[in-house]
Amino acid sequence: MERRNRTRRGRIFGSLLPTAPSLVRAEEVPPAPMPEAASDAKPEPEESTVQFEMIQREWQNLSMQDNWDGFRIEAQNKVTETLQATHSVFLGTRLRECGYLYQFGPAFQSQDGRTVLVARTGLDGGVNARVIQKFGKCWEVKCSSNSDLKATLPIVALPIDIKDAQRNMHEGTVEYTGPQRALCGKLAWQGAWLAGGSFVQKLLPQLHLGGDLTLVGVNGVTSIGQVGMRYAEGKNIVSATLNRTPDPRIPGAPNQLHELRMQFVRKVTERLSLGTEFKFSYPDKESGLSLGYEYLFRNARIQGLLDTDGKVSCSVHDMTGFGFSGMIDYARGDYKFGMVMHVLPQPEPGQPQ
Repeated sequence: MERRNRTRRGRIFGSLLPTAPSLVRAEEVPPAPMPEAASDAKPEPEESTVQFEMIQREWQNLSMQDNWDGFRIEAQNKVTETLQATHSVFLGTRLRECGYLYQFGPAFQSQDGRTVLVARTGLDGGVNARVIQKFGKCWEVKCSSNSDLKATLPIVALPIDIKDAQRNMHEGTVEYTGPQRALCGKLAWQGAWLAGGSFVQKLLPQLHLGGDLTLVGVNGVTSIGQVGMRYAEGKNIVSATLNRTPDPRIPGAPNQLHELRMQFVRKVTERLSLGTEFKFSYPDKESGLSLGYEYLFRNARIQGLLDTDGKVSCSVHDMTGFGFSGMIDYARGDYKFGMVMHVLPQPEPGQPQ
């Protein structure tokens, strides 16, 4: 009896003392800690505003391939920390009637990457230059000039090829890329004056809407208009553009051609991307479908493209070695196969290979 009372008093006073330990039986499992809230996870970075010409940039990376024919050598020579000299040799190419071509030019980029100067000239008489300058955090000015010396030299004895004359083009662009909108103004000369502007507004973190208008001084004033959208969420990117252009088959006529293009790109992994594009034109009522892929390595890239027009193409680029290119157009009976070799300067001692 006394032992029972002592045990009862121990339970009562033990529960009142703050230093009394809590007893847990072996078969009793203490409650599991509550999981951390999902809000602690880091959100995905918000996509920056894009210019209208880059509204479908993922599909452009897949579909825009560098397909050539013959053998090509691309060599670079590092002159200083910011200046490089580039050499390009084309052998067995159909770019020129003689079957070969050599181009040379310097490339300059400042230490902060805000100033870029590129120039190139070749044995065919072509000269082109490009200047890019960034101002502040949002403004960028671009100037480019392409000229053909054979078409501009006043030599009466030599006829001027119309195609060479069209290679003379001069262009100036001013771009503003802000956190919520992007603006662009352009003025160019290519046998006629061209003036254009574009506007892109970010309505949602994933949604962009914009438009582009170009005026050409041909047949009075000819206008070319486009509207587009872009939706990017996670690994899926959807984009679409609708453009309205004059009918080139009937110059001066009020007939207009409308073309709708829709693209979808899926980033399967950090290296592999798959994409497709559907296009439809009116009043021609012509349609087409394209499928493409891109696989990235550290210093190489593999691209492939297949469309319903009967064209198959593929290119393999290794920036430190060899590359291959192939294109077959079954509808036109045309094909191109080429090989390229990259020659890079040897890294200085202490630099990674």
